[in-house]
Amino acid sequence: MHGHNVLAELLYTSARCILVLASIWIVFHLASAFYNVFFHPLRHIPGPKLAAATYIPEFYWDVLRGGMYQKRILLMHEKYGPIVRISPNEVHCNDWRFIDEIYASGSRKRDKPLHQVRGSGGIVHATFSTTGHDLHRMRRNALNKFFSRAQVARLEPTVRDYAERICDKILILGKSASFDVTTAYSHFTTDVISGYCLGDSLGLIEQKGWEPNFREPLYAQLKLMYWLRFVPFFKHLSVAAAMITRRFSKDMDTLFNALVGDMPRYVRRAQDNVIKGLDDGSSVFGALLTSDLPPSEKSLERLTDEGFSLFAAGTETVSWALSVITYHLFANRELLEKVTTEVTQAIDAKSGQLPSWHTLERLPYLGGVIYEGLRLSYGVASRSSRIPVGEDLVYRGEWAPKGSNTMREIQYVIPRGYAIGMSPLGIHHDETVFPNSHSFVPERWIDDNNQHRKELDRALLSFSKGSRSCLGINLAYCELYVLLSLLIVRVFPHMKLHETTESDVAHDHDFFNPFPVSSSKGVRAIIV
Repeated sequence: MHGHNVLAELLYTSARCILVLASIWIVFHLASAFYNVFFHPLRHIPGPKLAAATYIPEFYWDVLRGGMYQKRILLMHEKYGPIVRISPNEVHCNDWRFIDEIYASGSRKRDKPLHQVRGSGGIVHATFSTTGHDLHRMRRNALNKFFSRAQVARLEPTVRDYAERICDKILILGKSASFDVTTAYSHFTTDVISGYCLGDSLGLIEQKGWEPNFREPLYAQLKLMYWLRFVPFFKHLSVAAAMITRRFSKDMDTLFNALVGDMPRYVRRAQDNVIKGLDDGSSVFGALLTSDLPPSEKSLERLTDEGFSLFAAGTETVSWALSVITYHLFANRELLEKVTTEVTQAIDAKSGQLPSWHTLERLPYLGGVIYEGLRLSYGVASRSSRIPVGEDLVYRGEWAPKGSNTMREIQYVIPRGYAIGMSPLGIHHDETVFPNSHSFVPERWIDDNNQHRKELDRALLSFSKGSRSCLGINLAYCELYVLLSLLIVRVFPHMKLHETTESDVAHDHDFFNPFPVSSSKGVRAIIV
């Protein structure tokens, strides 16, 4: 009987402790919400009170509804203006004229918010995932020479060789069955970036079919990103999930091998080659290992994260941009005929070969097609925020509330230490700079008005801007010009779309990258 009394007392005490802790937790969060709305340094920024008080709206729309918060943010701008508070510690801007202030370069320091970086998952030590400005600059400086325009120009013959081979593969396999063009293009981009960064191509183009590939496993990882922002320890489960499912999926097996097996092995090989004097910095890993980075920056874990980050970033942006371009060219035959005529006329009469990347860049209509493809494929569709470290940012502009024709001047101070960001999804559809923004109009980039063209270039956020802009922009442009030109000349005359509509390329939701409606089967085509 005495034992029962002791047990009951223990249960009662435990219940009271749980109740007290729960009460403290509730009171703390209610107090935090009250502070965030009425006393926080961002309290003067307009926006929904619930978003100012708590992260619940972001969690609901991005985690529970699957990457839909960016669309909600754009609706907030319609109601509250170009500057909106979207969470307790973050502001969103939808005015392209403020790009250079948010994404500053030079000595103006910009950190990345930890909340955003958590979505990177397992690659926490990569340059892309680095929060602090100074550490990011040190890491990026060690990589810059490998992605300079001059270095990429030396890589062009390799890019062209892969482009010719993927054209061959499409022409052969596309006759037997319809295929996903994004998967085909990602074979090309994956082989280019893996060969460049790792020293050896993964050989996806040489496979007999389209499987396995990196699209599905990478997308599986991307779809965890919003969970990781709110539940960071899930990053340990992502590798575990790949380990478990690799037995049932070739894609997950490929991902697991790259993340846990191949990438560390390539780093170890680079380390051995440097020690033996076989690599003086001619590979990406060799360059990092022979740089003046401190020893902690050359560890196996750090370089494995860096390698996987470069590898992942170098595959999908270009392949999706090419897919968007492919759809719109075939949806409007007049555009396809114009660009085909221009590219065909650039072929060398003696050799029968397409000119160099630098010459292709001077073809105005081809350039317009590529820039329009980048605009409507967005690059990174989700918001990308920066934290001004040594200065407050002052936004000045004009805004007419919905339903009003009267413009009024507005001014907001965004205090240093708090995140402010933009999204290409909003900027690329600003009708003041991109009229008829949802249409694919290459001609908008062919303009004798230099000032207008500068505005278009300034508002294009596909590769971000400033000191943290995309490291691989030169390689991306080389791939786009070379492969698209070869597709136009060699593949497109024999290809047609198969069961594909505009909904298959239009943005519906995002997990870092843009995604169409979940029912989409992709941009599909056949060779006839």
